[in-house]
Amino acid sequence: MTEAPALQETKPIRRLSTWTMTTEALRVGFDVGDRFLGRVRGADIAEFRSGGRRFVSLSHPDYVDHVLHRARLNYIKSNEYEPIRIAAGTNLLTDDGDSWARHRAALNPSFARRHLNNIVDLMIDPIVDVCDELAARGDRVEFDMHATMVEATLRVVANALFSQDFGPLVGSMHDLATRALRRSAKLERVALLGLMPRRVYDAIEWCTLSGVPLPPPLRESQKIALALDKAVNAVIEERLAHPTTGDDLLNVLIRADGGSWTRKRLRDEALTFMLAGHETTANAMSWFWYLMARHGEARAAMFDEIDTTLGSRRPTVDDLARLSWTTACVQEAQRYYSAAWILGREALADDVIDGHLIRAGTTVIIPIHHIHHDSRWWDKPEEFDPRRFLPGAGKGRPRSAYLPFGGGRRICIGQSFALMEMVLMAAIMSQRFAFDLTPGHPVELEATLTLRPKHGIAVIANARVA
Repeated sequence: MTEAPALQETKPIRRLSTWTMTTEALRVGFDVGDRFLGRVRGADIAEFRSGGRRFVSLSHPDYVDHVLHRARLNYIKSNEYEPIRIAAGTNLLTDDGDSWARHRAALNPSFARRHLNNIVDLMIDPIVDVCDELAARGDRVEFDMHATMVEATLRVVANALFSQDFGPLVGSMHDLATRALRRSAKLERVALLGLMPRRVYDAIEWCTLSGVPLPPPLRESQKIALALDKAVNAVIEERLAHPTTGDDLLNVLIRADGGSWTRKRLRDEALTFMLAGHETTANAMSWFWYLMARHGEARAAMFDEIDTTLGSRRPTVDDLARLSWTTACVQEAQRYYSAAWILGREALADDVIDGHLIRAGTTVIIPIHHIHHDSRWWDKPEEFDPRRFLPGAGKGRPRSAYLPFGGGRRICIGQSFALMEMVLMAAIMSQRFAFDLTPGHPVELEATLTLRPKHGIAVIANARVA
């Protein structure tokens, strides 16, 4: 057997101190690829170490394809997903192996586009409510778009998942989510020092949900997790005690595999759909409105399409296919500022990618933000150009050059749900308002587990008539 070639570094890798890595790597998210993962322009594979851990960043779509598609069985979710498991348990986001495959297969049919059409009305009602609340404040309203998107997307996912609102929890969710994500990011930085055994994370998860007080650095995160756990469990208990025949996603979970899922698995999946389903969409839509406010021609074309297609009436499932420019604007915004800005996988066994040895135990980093801004795959990548996503465009582009929902067999199961929700939100809110940026408000990227606007996005809503 021929020995695998050693990892070849195309250029010298900048060596960073452990302190620099742990305090800066996640704080400066959009710079990770160049400054903190050792990636230099023109280098598609690079390596760095931190606290005894070996990391390799892959910036070429062919290399990413290898990890997410061709050699997918050799790569599992990396250690960086453990903080999510502490809060949300074992679910499609954090599970692996046969367990993940079995649960994913059971849910795949229910998340096909044709089945999601049945819950479009559950998506629309909360969006209309948000518009009504804005309209009640006057014809010209200044507000934080990001906070509003957090609340709006939580309402949408809660209605689609549970057919109900979460009442007071919705109003506090923006602050809860922000604090929880920042604390999870800090825990990930600690993990850069070295891998904590799985049993340590298991112990933290047990303590978190049992109510045993955790040390002060984790105590507030514990309170947040317990509040969410209580809310979700109450809804599940009510549904199990009083079954319904509706099409919401909770019924999909309860009926999966003939109703054989454990009570804990129902809770873990429902909580994950709620958290992941609103957090990534809230950030994606926040960046969407920011970019549309900065690009008047694209926004005017979107208004024209929406006015022509919908006028002032409520959209239907059939309208989604006719909103091609609006959809393209949403997809381009996801390219420009992808809420999921980075992916991590761990190699189970030695592997070779284009002659480079990837040793077992290596954490493979896929810097989505940088791939989305690579001029080899995207002409003038720093320009906002929705035409890239119009029907028929993008032929010849590598499939792993666009990864807003990840890729391969572990691509986000909720991608169709999220895209439908975002297009509906863009259309319904644009029927009634034009959103302009508040002058002087700072907009800064913050990389937690998602790419968020650190200071929010201050906008002015001006009423418009279709």
